[in-house]
Amino acid sequence: MKQIFLRSQNTIFIFDSGLGGITIYNYIKSIFLNINFIYLLDNKYFPYGNKSKNFILQRLKKILKKISNYYNITLAVIACNTASVSSLPIIRNYFNFPIIGVTPVIDLAIKQTKNNVIGFLATNTTLKNFKIRKKINFLNKKYKIKTISSSKLVFLAEKKLLGYKIKINEIKKIFKSWDNFKIFPDTIILGCTHFPLILNELKTIFPKNIYFLDSKKSIILKFKKYLNYNQINVKKKENVVLYTEKSKYIKQIEFLFLKKGFKKISSFKI
Repeated sequence: MKQIFLRSQNTIFIFDSGLGGITIYNYIKSIFLNINFIYLLDNKYFPYGNKSKNFILQRLKKILKKISNYYNITLAVIACNTASVSSLPIIRNYFNFPIIGVTPVIDLAIKQTKNNVIGFLATNTTLKNFKIRKKINFLNKKYKIKTISSSKLVFLAEKKLLGYKIKINEIKKIFKSWDNFKIFPDTIILGCTHFPLILNELKTIFPKNIYFLDSKKSIILKFKKYLNYNQINVKKKENVVLYTEKSKYIKQIEFLFLKKGFKKISSFKI
């Protein structure tokens, strides 16, 4: 994979309600070098997946307004499918820096499927989104799109990343309604940034040769649109991680980000 050196000290703000955005951070960092990262987990309201569209929009406006008062942001990344489908493109009207997000890759799944049966894993708020529902209803004329929303799956992914063991049977129970499919999906959309964290577990409980799709690759084209890059190496600043509530897992969270090279970890009250 080609790595890209950026011309200047770009500061990228990545945020999610929890740790799912790490899957986006890891992918960006593996390609784009010399970026300064600020990662905010809004764990005070984790998870976003059971919040209303209006709550999420107002929350994001509040976060972006306060963060832009403290930091010079080059680009903001909403590293959460739920928050992205709930706020884009409206949120862009309130700020003068570019804001990009991750959304379920339904079109890519349509191109990938061979048996025309697609699984779609997402949060409740994502699946209730008007545009998402409209698209699924339209595509169901030709394809069978089997959806499952699960907040528990989000919590299990979060726990795994923090070092806790999760039981395969707990995941199996979530997909009990899929047991009697005559034709099982050959393509599954991971419509939440937390879900790639438990990809190995999903591969264990599902039939072999399923193609899993998530949103991380689609974000690179959006990056290139807003950031200038060349082969000049520049000095980086220290990466910063912020959290909105000191939860019982904060020590594990701090350790996780320290391992990923973040130097400053602090509370961000909002």
